[in-house]
Amino acid sequence: MLYSIQALRAIAASAVALRHSVYFVDISSTDAFPVSNYISGLGSAGVHIFFVVSGFIMMWTNQDSSSNWRSFLRKRFSRIYPSYWLIAALSIPAALYLGAQLPDTAEKWFGAFFLLPEGASSLIFVGWTLAYEVYFYLLFALALALGLPAFYRVLWLTVFFVASIFVGVFLIPPSMGFMGLPKLVTSVLLLEFAAGAWIGWMATRGLKATVSSASAMILIAAAGFGLSLWLGYKQYPSVILWGIPSILLVIGCISLEARGVGQRFFRWLSPLGDSSYALYLIHAILIPLLMAFIPQLDDLSLFVFLTLSFAIFLINILISHLYFLYVERRLVRLSNQLLAEKTSARHRSQ
Repeated sequence: MLYSIQALRAIAASAVALRHSVYFVDISSTDAFPVSNYISGLGSAGVHIFFVVSGFIMMWTNQDSSSNWRSFLRKRFSRIYPSYWLIAALSIPAALYLGAQLPDTAEKWFGAFFLLPEGASSLIFVGWTLAYEVYFYLLFALALALGLPAFYRVLWLTVFFVASIFVGVFLIPPSMGFMGLPKLVTSVLLLEFAAGAWIGWMATRGLKATVSSASAMILIAAAGFGLSLWLGYKQYPSVILWGIPSILLVIGCISLEARGVGQRFFRWLSPLGDSSYALYLIHAILIPLLMAFIPQLDDLSLFVFLTLSFAIFLINILISHLYFLYVERRLVRLSNQLLAEKTSARHRSQ
């Protein structure tokens, strides 16, 4: 895996975790800090970076039509579900302790277990993004099963997403029925996965921007994220305000690394990219739990407010990385091994 992609995963997960650290401290304080909370809201852009990066990774790690769709699904399942199930299970006693609401219907429990749109956020509130990831993986596996060459694989995904969005906008307005699937499959956010896949396809063919162009893209991306604060990121489509800068950021970073620029920085952040999924899941439970053990926050200065927010953020970074090193890696390896053995046994029996 490219170090720049791992660095972007670290940045994206950290942005989301820092955003929620600030948010939960803000709502727990008798003194509101709306400006800080508004600025930290930019951290939600990390989700859009994740989506573009996911599209890239799928193409980068499955560069030819010989990739096995069964192996692909096994690896994706092992990467997503075991850790999610473990942390979601831990979220249940945490929710009971905090007095938070648990899924109130069988449909939501089912959706929470399998990461379907309706219910995906019932146990871990950031779970809705994982429903998008799972949907993209299933479509990518279908493209592999069809034996499509890399270019036509990306083209097919793009055409399918555009057609789905067209149906949702002009023909059949999506509703929350059918486990929320209509809303998901017609979402413009899917175009970010397609954009990432196109970037991955170009990267596998050695296409990269010059150092000056790549640097310009990163600067424009940073300016674009900043511009969203000024324009009001809640007033405009996030796929434009944050999706386009995310695309430029990914192109710029992988191009710089391909040109031998910034490698030390990318390598330095790369280990946190490894634990980015753990951070993404754990912070949604750990931050509210940490806040429950902190006395009511009265008369906070802005300095104390920001210091406390950052301290909670760093605790999440530390615990998530330890979880990755000593739990998640073992879960992924064990799941892969069990599924591979089960597949081999089935083939032998046939």
